[in-house]
Formats: sequence, structure tokens, C-alpha cells
Amino acid sequence: GINSPAAPRRVVAVTHTPSHHKTSSANKQQQNTSHKMIPVTEVPLLALPSGSILQFLLMTLPLLGVYLYFLYLAYDRPTIANPDNPQYAEDRIRLMDILYTYLATLILFSSLVVYLLWFVNKRRKLSKRYEKEAIIILGNVEYNESHWGSTNGNFCIKLYHFLVDGCTMRNNYGKVTYDLQRVANHPACNYEHRKHKSLNGIITKKVRVYYRYPREQVSILVLPEYPYSGQPKIDMEADWASFSSHVGLHSDSSSHCSSLNINGNDGDDHRANMPQTLSRDRSLGVLLVGAFWIAFLFLASLYVVFQIVAV
Repeated sequence: GINSPAAPRRVVAVTHTPSHHKTSSANKQQQNTSHKMIPVTEVPLLALPSGSILQFLLMTLPLLGVYLYFLYLAYDRPTIANPDNPQYAEDRIRLMDILYTYLATLILFSSLVVYLLWFVNKRRKLSKRYEKEAIIILGNVEYNESHWGSTNGNFCIKLYHFLVDGCTMRNNYGKVTYDLQRVANHPACNYEHRKHKSLNGIITKKVRVYYRYPREQVSILVLPEYPYSGQPKIDMEADWASFSSHVGLHSDSSSHCSSLNINGNDGDDHRANMPQTLSRDRSLGVLLVGAFWIAFLFLASLYVVFQIVAV
């Protein structure tokens, strides 16, 4: 498993075992007094498995209501196109503006779906390669967090730095430093033999970090075929946990999780109620919502074009 702080941590019940056999009455008394269970703590996950999907869906509902209203305006437009209609002189939204709005939103949701299907998929496959193929060496992680409030100056300068920090997300990145000679000396690395180049010197590169503090002599994951691909190990574990498909224990595993018993009888064990297997991979739900919006906007745009021709 991945020892990630993002994964739920649970307390296992521990009981005291009497030292030796005395009298049967004394053993029973000690069993009754010392067999105190510590319940498994319900530590919440980063978010509910479907929490972000539900939030994303609820955020799009007001937009859906507005676009349905636009669709109604397009539907009602031929009835008021007649100059003899009393509503002809009233202000109304042009059909071309509605069409442009639909098409612009269609481009946004199409970009989101392409981003999830292509970029996120490629990134996750690359991230999982570190889990399966990477070697471990020692290196340092440099991090210097900057806050907009610590900047001297007036409000406009502070606001500028705040916007820059938010847009660039520079506080999410640090620098990893390690010796390339350590990579070359690893038995799994054949880069020098394959490329006929020697690996020497210290490399410093910018990486995404989840733990925002400097570290020295920590584990660095490096792909043997790419000696310049170093990433901090615990940050990679946090990244794996962020899109893990299995969080918690499987339902079959809960029957095997029990507290320690002082008398050793399995029949007297108090079984711990461990959680079901949960998923943090929410990309499928976002893809379904995006696919619905693409289908709706595409059909609505075709209908508006039809109404423009009819008018």
C-alpha cells in the first residue's frame, strides 16, 4: 500500500494481557477490567468519494437553468417575429447572441473533456510509472514559501502579488536536488552504457510538492531510463493517493480485522467495523457531466440555427 498522509489513519484496539496463570477467579476479574476496547476512529477522508462530482453538478445547475431559458426564447421567437405582434417592439436577446453563447460554452466543456481524457490520463500513467519502475536515492528538497501579505508596499502591490501567487501557483512548487552519480551507481540504471554519456554533477529542478517545507536527505524517486526525472517520494505518494481507486479496506478484509484478545479465543474477538472500499478517482463523474453538457449544447445550437432560418 501507499503510506500517504492523505489515506485515512486508524487506531487499532490494543488490550492488556495478564502476565501468567493464577487462580481462575483472578483471571476472570483481570479479563473484565483490562478488556477495554478502543474503537476504530472515523477519520474523514479529504472529501467524500462523490463530493466534488456533486458540487460540480450543483454548480452547473444555475447555468443549465439560464440556458434552458435561452432555449425557450429561441422556441418562442417565430411567434413574435410578426410585425403585427404586440411583443414585436419589445427588447429581446438576439438569436445569434444565444448561438454564440452556446458555442463558447461548448468549447469550454469540450476542452475540459479533452483535458481529462488526454492530459490527466497521460499524467497519471507517468505518475504510476514512478511507483512501479523508479529507483530510490537520497537527495534534498528546497522550498521557500512566499505570501502576498509579507510584501512591503501599498494595497495595490499586495493585491498584485496575491493575484500572481494565485494564477501561477508558485507556492505549489519546490526544488529537488540530488547527485547524478548516485543514479549512475544504482544497479538498475544503465543510462551511461546505453547513451555512452557519464552522469556527473548535482541536478536541481523544479517539482510539484505537497509538503511545503525544506527537507534534507530524503528519498527521491528516479526513473532509471531518465536520470533527470527525480521526484520526492512522499510527495509522489500523496499524488497517488489523490486519484487512488481504492481507499480504505475491502469489504472482505473487514472480517479479518479484529482487536487483540487477552485469552486468545477467536470467538470472543470484537470485530472492528472497517470502512468499505472508497474511490477518490472522480474523473469519470466529471466526464459524464461534461458529456451531458456537450450533447445539450450541441443539440441546442442546432435548434437555434434552425430557428434563425425559420425567422
